[in-house]
Order: sequence, then structure tokens, then C-alpha cells
Amino acid sequence: MSDKPKRQVPTGPRNSRRDVKTAKGQPVAQSGRPSDRLADRRSDSVSARMRQSKPAHDPIARPSTNQPHPNTAKTKDSRKKNVKSKPPIAMPEEQKNRRLPNKSGSSPNHGTSSHHNKSLSDSQKKGYVSYEHIGHLEKVRKKRTLSAALFLIIVTLLLMVVTASAIIYINDFVAAKPRFAFVSTGSVEHSVGTTALVVREESVFYSQNSGTLVALVTEGSRVAKLQQLAMVIPEGMDITISNLNNIQQQIVEIERELVAKGHAEKAKLIYNEMDSAMLPVINLLRNDSMNGRLADIHSYTSTIQVIMDKRDQSLQNVDFNDEQLIALRNTKTQYERELSSGSTILSAVMPGVVSYKIDGLETVLTYQLLQNMLPSECSKYISESSGIITTDPEISSGDAVLRISQNETQYFACTVSDASVYEYPLDSIHKIRVPAESILIEDCKVVRSTQYEDNVFVVFKTSNSIERLLDRRSIDIEIIKTSTEGLRVPVSALVDPDYSKGFADILINSSGYARSLTVILLDYDREYAIIAPVEGFDQPNHSTIVITNPHTIADGEKVEQ
Repeated sequence: MSDKPKRQVPTGPRNSRRDVKTAKGQPVAQSGRPSDRLADRRSDSVSARMRQSKPAHDPIARPSTNQPHPNTAKTKDSRKKNVKSKPPIAMPEEQKNRRLPNKSGSSPNHGTSSHHNKSLSDSQKKGYVSYEHIGHLEKVRKKRTLSAALFLIIVTLLLMVVTASAIIYINDFVAAKPRFAFVSTGSVEHSVGTTALVVREESVFYSQNSGTLVALVTEGSRVAKLQQLAMVIPEGMDITISNLNNIQQQIVEIERELVAKGHAEKAKLIYNEMDSAMLPVINLLRNDSMNGRLADIHSYTSTIQVIMDKRDQSLQNVDFNDEQLIALRNTKTQYERELSSGSTILSAVMPGVVSYKIDGLETVLTYQLLQNMLPSECSKYISESSGIITTDPEISSGDAVLRISQNETQYFACTVSDASVYEYPLDSIHKIRVPAESILIEDCKVVRSTQYEDNVFVVFKTSNSIERLLDRRSIDIEIIKTSTEGLRVPVSALVDPDYSKGFADILINSSGYARSLTVILLDYDREYAIIAPVEGFDQPNHSTIVITNPHTIADGEKVEQ
């Protein structure tokens, strides 16, 4: 409760008093003049109405919790001073009658005096903020709100600019760029694929002793009669075999280093020749690996190993004029003599192509068998074969250890689906491609053609690529039916091709700008198309640069590389 006493409602015009508390709590003398009391009451009522008129609707005004506002205290002190010092104010009779209470204790205008007294008591208990201070706070709040809104707008705009720049940069970075290729001369082939059984006329050699087989010549090499082919090393010479393998590895590494440094032109020619034979196989291996086709991985690695063995065998006859290499070769010869002294030597009894990979069908599958073989039997041999023939260096007495193909002829037996014997007449020549080995055999002659149901059982004969296919019992082949040669471009370079009418458009790089060119479409397959210039035009030709992804650029646009 407040320390100040509450105002007492007067009961009569002459008995009204205002209790004033002294410092010690004792009442002091009061003026009994009605004019003083009326002026005091009027001043208090007017001040209360002024303080309560605005704060009742202003949410910013906050009452003081402990003490009245200093301005209020000053106003009260000044009011007391004015009351005591100033003479009584003459008021009109109309105001006197309106403000003076009646004898019954109520004011003439329905109790406004008691209402003002109550408001004055409440206002004395609470402190309020002035209008000037309220306006200042309102301006500060509006200013801060406006500043925060402007800051958020600026930050949002900056983020939008940065995001748009990043999107433009990323789109430009990852967007497909035009790719180019020269128009080249090539061919487009249409072929049919199948799996063929490989048959050769071979002679098999057996070992009379048990031990470890060590080859003395490279797999697939042509050998002469009485040439040493392999050694069967008995048990107990494992250390000597390991030392010999280490020496051979060191010799190969030194030979490669000397070739890389430019020593021995003959060795460089051997490397270039073997690299040319190895490159197509490596490309096939890379392409199948990227596309997830792993069925022929072992075949690729076996072919690469054979080529590398031939290269190393050929390098042994090259004189590098290097003292370290000479010393290693002499050490290798000593180890070979040491092994041969306690081993069984196998020599060739006939010339031919040698192989150390045995599958047990060398003496079963012959040309005579192919002449009477049923298509179902051929399919059975193909399904049971592992494709690539492997070898085991550990042998027992009586095992077959090597074979020699002498007649330089091999046969491909296969079944062609949805075909007719008229497509494969006897003695006709066909081209067969072996994708796994990246080779094309052009002299495949038909020696048997049998029709059954809608299929044809065909046997081809060839004398090419025997060394490359010596470790194969079955292979996947493509029999080429037709071939068209001419100016070749990728199929992806064609724009809106009309295959029925034989026309298409291509985009070429003409002086740094993309230009559309109509061409004649002669032939095509899944990868390439054979084209020719329209009559009266000299383009395309071998110097024409074609855009292989025309969807990345439009006709007339500048070419950015």
C-alpha cells in the first residue's frame, strides 16, 4: 500500500479537509477556506484527467514499480506551493455549483467527484512516461525496424546474386562442349555373331617323369625339329628355379630401361611391333571394363601375356652392349645348365607351332570328326569348354605336357541362326572377326554347310592367326555379310537422318562457326555411317571437321573449343 493517506470524500461544503502528513506523522493546520479547497481539488482533477487520457490507450507507457515518476513528484510539490502562496482563484458560479458536492455527499453531475478522487489516487500510485519520451521511443523503434528490414533485403539480394553466379558458372562448367573429328576413310560392316569351336591337327607330347615343367620357348612360337622345348625338373631344385626366375625378371627390366634410353635400334623396332599388336587388345580390355563386361578379361590378359613373352624372347637375341646385362645373361645360362643336368629335356620331333596348354581334346577333335559331327554335338563341346585353355606347371609321369600344330590349319565349327545354306555355299570365302583378339581373318573358306530347321551348321577353314588362337578351344566370332567403304563419320554426328531416303545433315566447323551440311547416307551401323557429298558440292572431304555431338550447338553459332 502507498505511504500517502487516501483522500476523504467531504460530507459538506464546510467540513471538507485534506489530510496532510508531517514528517513525524502528525496533522497540521489546514485552511478552512472553501476557495482554497476548490482550487486544489480542481487542479488535482485536471492533472489526473490529463495523465489518464493517453496512457490508457498507449501500450508503451509503463507504470513505475517502486516510486512515482520524478516529474509527478515535482508537480505535486509545485502544486502545494501554489496552493499556499497564491491567493484564491475566483471561479464562476456555474463552475462552483458543478464542482461543489451536495449535502448528501454526492456531486451534482452523478458522482464525478468520487471518480476523480479515485483516478487521482490511482495516478499517485503509478508513474507514467511523458509524451515527448514516448514519441522518441517510437521513432527509435521504427528506425531500428527499418534498418533491420533494409539489412535483410540487402543480404537476401547478395545471396541471390551469389547463387545465380554460381549456377551460371556450374552450368557453363558442366555443359557439354562440342567435340570434333575429321572425316576419315573406313568401312561399315554388317555381320552375324555366333560362337565357334576351334579344331586343329595337333601332336601331343607326354612326360615320363614327375616334377615342374619349365618352358624353354615362348607360347605360340614356331619351332624347328629337334629343338629343345621344355624341361621337367624333379623335386629338390626349387631354390635353383626361384633364382632362375629372378634373373629372368632382372634381365627383362634392364632391357626395358635400355630401350627407353634409346639403346639398340633393333630392340626399339621389336617393341614397336609388339606394341602395335597389343594396342587393340588393350583398347578392347578398357572398353569392356568401362561397360561392365568382364567375361573376356581372362582372354585379354592371356593374349597380352603371350605377346609380351614373344617380345622378351626376341629381345634375348639383341646385343645391347651393356656389361650388367651380359653378366645377368651368363648367370641365367649357368642356372639353366644346372637345371638341365638333373632334369628331363623334351625336344620337338617335328616343326610347327608349340603350346604348353592342354585340355585333353587335342586327339579327340579332328577334321574327320567335324565332317560327321552333328550340330548338337558341336553345341555340347562349346558349352563344356572353358574357352581358354590353361596349363599346370606341376605334372606327373605320363601327363601330356605340350602340343605342336604342324599343318598350319585350323577350323571353326559354328551354328548360324536364321540363315540358309545359300548364304554359305561350299568353297565360298568369308571374313570372320574375332573381337576378343581384335583380329580379322579374311580367308575363311566354307568346307561344310548343312541346313537344319532355320539354322545352318557351317565349318570354316583358315591358315591365319593360328598362333593368336592357339590357347582357344571356343571363341566368339562375327561373320561379316556385307561391307561398304567410303567417307566415314560417327553415327552421333548425323542430324535428323532419313534412312529411307538416304539423306542426313551434319554440322561442320567452318571458319570457327557451325554450319549445316546435307550429305548422302550410303550405309550405317551402330557406330559409324558411310556418307558422300551431294552432287555439285565438294564437301565433306578428308579435311572436313565434323561436330560429333551436334546437340550442343546450333547452326550459325560460334564454335568454342
